[in-house]
Amino acid sequence: MNIFRKAGLTGLLAFFLSSSPVIVAETIPTKTDVVARSASDWLAMMDTALREQNYTGTFVFARGSHFETIEIVHQFKAGEETERLTSLNGEEREIIRANGETVCYHVDSEHLDLSHAMPMGPFSHSFREKLSINERMYNVTAHGSERIAGHDAMRIAISPLNADRYGYRLWIDVKTGLLLKSNLVSHGRVLEFFQFSSVTIGDEIAPSKLLASLSGNTVQHTLSFLEQKIARQNAVKHDWRVAWVPNGFRRVRAVAENSMSFTDGIATISVFVESTPKSSLGNTQALIGGTVVITRHVKGTSQQITVVGEVPMETAKKVAESIEPVIY
Repeated sequence: MNIFRKAGLTGLLAFFLSSSPVIVAETIPTKTDVVARSASDWLAMMDTALREQNYTGTFVFARGSHFETIEIVHQFKAGEETERLTSLNGEEREIIRANGETVCYHVDSEHLDLSHAMPMGPFSHSFREKLSINERMYNVTAHGSERIAGHDAMRIAISPLNADRYGYRLWIDVKTGLLLKSNLVSHGRVLEFFQFSSVTIGDEIAPSKLLASLSGNTVQHTLSFLEQKIARQNAVKHDWRVAWVPNGFRRVRAVAENSMSFTDGIATISVFVESTPKSSLGNTQALIGGTVVITRHVKGTSQQITVVGEVPMETAKKVAESIEPVIY
């Protein structure tokens, strides 16, 4: 699943169902309560906890050859979320999310890279906002409890009913509903991995813990998120169209005029078209963790397309091959 993005990875994994029960941190569930909860109940509980619990901890995220260790401080107070993410390996940077804005702070250096997106995963805004289980496309089941970072966790499997998308494995804290671990999987193979190594849930958060703390000269910039809203009738007209996407995917608002985006509530597919003949990467394909990138030429034109998706390679290829020009 956005670590995450754009984040929001946001993505591998605000999450899930539209109706969520109120979670009280001090309430300790009985064994009967735990057994009685359905898989959908667990996902709704997780949705609430990711937003409305206070928590601090350290988690790791692996995507392809990329590995990050992140410290997180998250507060929910007076109906508002405030969050700080601090990278513990690689370049020194912090991400502060408050008052509807996300700002990234870097230690100034000659090799500063400001082109990155939000870390993908459950603690990116986009990841949590986009995920809504479509029961016609996925089978959601509970598989008993395990220990994760010192907490009892319920393991939930989100399995696709077709081979044109990935599955997920989630470990959710039994007491609070917080997501403690997640795997993005394809045919039993783990493509992306997130897990807390330590976490404290429900404590008061000191205001100083939510402020930028990098020392020395810093550079800051705002990170923007793709708002995934159903495309309106007055959307930009393209001279190309996507003739096929997997069943259950719907078109959503795209990040640029030369693109289209689709989602089934979990996975996202974005298509970009470049009309400048000189910009050609040829026919290429790459897999980074669970994200596929494919470039092709639009049939009958000099345009180049790029498909980026959190779907299997064969699915992305089929989307790319379906793109065709439109004559108005």
